[in-house]
Amino acid sequence: MQTMNSQRDKLTRPQKLEPSVPALPASPAQLFAGGVLVAAIMATVCLFGVWTRLAGQLAVFWPANALLLGLFIRFPRLDTAAGWVGACAGHLLAGFIVGDPLPISVLLTLTNFASVITGYLLLAQPFGADARKLLGAAGVLQLLGIAGLASVAGGLAGSFVGPMAFGGTALESGLAWFASELLNYFTILPAVLSIPTAQHREVVRQWRKSMPPLRRAAPLLALLASVAAALLVGGPGAVAFPVPALLWCGMRYGVFPTAVLSLLTTAWTLVAMSKGVLDTAVQIESPAMLMSVRLGVTLIAISPLAVASAMAANRILMAQLRHLAEHDPMTGTMNRRAFAEQAGKALRSARTARQGVGLLVLDIDRFKSVNDTYGHAVGDQVIVLAANLVADQLPDGPLLLGRLGGEEFAVLLPGADHAHTRAVAERVRQACAETAVDLGQGRTLGFTVSIGASVSQPADAGLDRLLQAADRALYEAKHGGRNRVVLTDVD
Repeated sequence: MQTMNSQRDKLTRPQKLEPSVPALPASPAQLFAGGVLVAAIMATVCLFGVWTRLAGQLAVFWPANALLLGLFIRFPRLDTAAGWVGACAGHLLAGFIVGDPLPISVLLTLTNFASVITGYLLLAQPFGADARKLLGAAGVLQLLGIAGLASVAGGLAGSFVGPMAFGGTALESGLAWFASELLNYFTILPAVLSIPTAQHREVVRQWRKSMPPLRRAAPLLALLASVAAALLVGGPGAVAFPVPALLWCGMRYGVFPTAVLSLLTTAWTLVAMSKGVLDTAVQIESPAMLMSVRLGVTLIAISPLAVASAMAANRILMAQLRHLAEHDPMTGTMNRRAFAEQAGKALRSARTARQGVGLLVLDIDRFKSVNDTYGHAVGDQVIVLAANLVADQLPDGPLLLGRLGGEEFAVLLPGADHAHTRAVAERVRQACAETAVDLGQGRTLGFTVSIGASVSQPADAGLDRLLQAADRALYEAKHGGRNRVVLTDVD
């Protein structure tokens, strides 16, 4: 008999995975490839940044530092010595291509790294978790604070290097560097840090499935229309035209899409102004005016991201509340109401497809004596272990398992015939009979279950009739000696 400790926080479907193997360290070839990749990315974005330079000034939009920091935080496999060397090489290569003198190129690279390293040291700490996840107002404010400190570091370094590279005073260079870094960090970092994982992609798939295409596209169309209006109307207020549409995107699309749209809108606004495509009647060749524009655009970018983060946190909270309302807190299975709702949906689908359906109702044998002899704490362990064992034996697909009350559970098997229903029931019965609760100090407690099963083929019967038939079969199993399966057809 297998012994198990049944203390589990939540029931989940078992994952059929290969035995876990410790992650192997990256090979020299992989490290080199990662470094080359980082170098190529940095050289490309640095050249883009140089393209946006105004005469004698910093680049209007410099994505390299924020992108590098985001990549190292979001993709730790790139955060290696080879990755950092590659980043440095990418900066120097871009300087060489555009003809910057080597000493100036080295100084500019060191200044950029002063900002990146400061942000990296802050974001990588445990207290930076909210900023890395960008959930809720706390995450946005924390990211803004970290971006501000990294920008201060860049500004301090820039106050020394700026006069040598671009002329001007130390104060002007420091302020310009600070404003540039703050803008770049707060528009680029959120987009990189929120790149979706597989779990996020599943959420997006469900969202797309639940929302009509026109409704999904409306915020994006509004954003495109606002950009077109900015081009047509022009003037100083044109930079704010996209704000309502971006806020709408934040409410509809989530953090990552909103961050990307905000980044693209911000980058387009700054580059279009610097190239004369967007006529705002603002002379950004003036260092003071350019800093004002950068800070203003940064503040514009904060609003949609804050809305998207708040909406994401709200959706998580609502999902948690929904889970609590629909699941048994002890076993993690669906409660009776949620089981009836989900089973009803599955029955209607099976009926439409003209498939059969099976229902199991199982009860732990002599459970009252377990409580009386060992106490309710041990009884709870038996219930939790039984729930997990049942889940382990069910076929792949939606987990239609619910706790009807006390020590009684129900399982719906869409598409099942008599043979399949009996086979699943026997696997569940045998698994319970062969497993015991570990009571500690070398003591164990075994238990068995009796199962009543009903089949409707095709699935013409409703859930109530299936439950009634399975209850009658369970009564026969109990009175036939327990630890057995009795199967019946629905009348």
